[in-house]
Amino acid sequence: MKKIGLITKFLAVSLLLAATAAAGDLRNEDGRRYEVKVHESSTTRNTSIESNTTMMSICSSCEIEVVGVGRIKISGSERAVIKNGRLTKQ
Repeated sequence: MKKIGLITKFLAVSLLLAATAAAGDLRNEDGRRYEVKVHESSTTRNTSIESNTTMMSICSSCEIEVVGVGRIKISGSERAVIKNGRLTKQ
């Protein structure tokens, strides 16, 4: 019985790590700060990104809106990049 509990815990931790590893990033390569809205499921989270920084694991599947720049959908380990005032996906 104790062995089954350990296997269950191991599987739960493995799934959690796999879900975290599949989260996308947002990279700002511009020299200015941007306001960001992350639309995920039925919620919207407001945040910002400083110049020349990366927000790691921003979401696993969402639409990122960079205010004044545009919107882009990412999922899995994709990366959205702000560069020269444009939003692209890598």
